[in-house]
Amino acid sequence: MNKENTRTIEQVYRSAVSGLYARLRSNYDFLYRKFGDEGIKLIEEMSREYGLSVAERAKSRLENNNLESVAGYLIRIFDTVARGRDLITTVEERADRILIRVNRCPLDFDNPAMCRAHTTMEQTVVEQLNPKLTYRIGRSIPAGDAFCEHIVEFKE
Repeated sequence: MNKENTRTIEQVYRSAVSGLYARLRSNYDFLYRKFGDEGIKLIEEMSREYGLSVAERAKSRLENNNLESVAGYLIRIFDTVARGRDLITTVEERADRILIRVNRCPLDFDNPAMCRAHTTMEQTVVEQLNPKLTYRIGRSIPAGDAFCEHIVEFKE
């Protein structure tokens, strides 16, 4: 066996991210099988807690917390996760919202409730960075749509 690693940094990164997502999804599936709807609540709680830590780090990185900056931070997260694999297909900017459309689900969710619980992290990040903003999912691959819409917008 050749002990010299011939993989590029990019290949190692992609493999690591894929492995971490597979493990995360496996953990989510376990919680759901074991606890049903209570498992979904646990996933939501874990995602919220993680979102609070991400938002705390993000506060020192953002020059301001306006709509564009906060949505841009989410785009940066998505780009980091999908590095080199074209996850984001379009970004639509309006005065009151930014819609980020993605062409696939990195965790291959087929349960809309699990997707919502997982994306509590994004909602928490957005609302912690700017309490006047909120985050929601529009169209959703787990709900049967061809793509997902991540929407950052002003609260009503």
